[in-house]
Amino acid sequence: MSPLRSISRCGLVSVGGRSSRRLVVRAAGLLSAILLFTACRKSPYPSDPVNNQLVILTEISAGDSLKVPVSKSIQVGSGGIISFEKVSSAHVQIFRADGRSWLLKLNTSPDFANDPASIYTAPQRPHSGTTYSLQVQDPLSGTVTAQTTIPPLVRLTGFDTSSGTHAGTPVMNCKFTLLDSPGVDHYYVFEAVKQLVRLGHSFIWKGIRYDYSKTDAQKLYQTVKDSPGVVLRLDTIPRNTFLRLNLFTDDPNVANSQVTSLDSPFRRIFLPSRVFGSTYTTSFSVDRKFFQDPTNSSPGIVLIMVKSVSPELYNYLFYYEKYKLDIGSVPTGQLYSPPGNIVNGLGIFGSSSKRQWFFYFDPLN
Repeated sequence: MSPLRSISRCGLVSVGGRSSRRLVVRAAGLLSAILLFTACRKSPYPSDPVNNQLVILTEISAGDSLKVPVSKSIQVGSGGIISFEKVSSAHVQIFRADGRSWLLKLNTSPDFANDPASIYTAPQRPHSGTTYSLQVQDPLSGTVTAQTTIPPLVRLTGFDTSSGTHAGTPVMNCKFTLLDSPGVDHYYVFEAVKQLVRLGHSFIWKGIRYDYSKTDAQKLYQTVKDSPGVVLRLDTIPRNTFLRLNLFTDDPNVANSQVTSLDSPFRRIFLPSRVFGSTYTTSFSVDRKFFQDPTNSSPGIVLIMVKSVSPELYNYLFYYEKYKLDIGSVPTGQLYSPPGNIVNGLGIFGSSSKRQWFFYFDPLN
């Protein structure tokens, strides 16, 4: 995989002077891929005011720290074209049902420099089965609100992987059994991404970790390297850059079959629990094309995720997939815009609980 050089406003990746439909997401959360894709779409409702509206595309997940991308919509020209701008003056708060709240601060880390939205973060980690409310205030764009309840933790058993092929494409097969509660609707989404990493070295001396890339640390290491317990270790530091991997499935009960043939590759696989009872065995396959970078210039970790997502997030992502598939077959002005839950704004504030597995295919040395 070639290093990411730039991302155009229409969500294409420019690598070595060429455009590619291979979607690389450099964002606080995977939902920001949607913002990249829709950044040059035509409004399906030309009469609706879209200029200067706050745009929120957020998925909070049980156990993960809080990240909220904030941007605003901008009308471009007279043709109903929508673009987006970062919003760096917002007041972002998340409230828990018991009245506790957290203030998210603008994160100016270089990791977020190329994100299409401003990123607001906080170290707090939300819990499953809990309701959270979002409020974003901006002096120029007004105030938006939304609410979501994080689903219960994903329960599954027998997660197995194997190598194989799907219609001639090398894949990794993932098979497992979901354990669900009968009579309660849950919504499952399966995803796979490759998260790029930086390789570094460090060592610990007298309880302090030193970054070997620093000159002072290198000098110290030469002095203490023969001391007991001092070992130069390889570190894999996750970057805020993800490469989405295509998925395949033969499960006739997935909702993807409502959109297109199951022979197609998917970015996500959707499975509502209403199609099964207390247990359900299913499988999907992950395209191995980008598992390993032949140049080893952009090593990464393959993440396989099984998520239980909130209903509003499930609907938003599902209709977003349908919206993308409609492109090229439906006049642009008639494309469907996914329904969100942001009051007085655009986008989605959704939530998930997830199980994830990490795989290393690139040589990390």
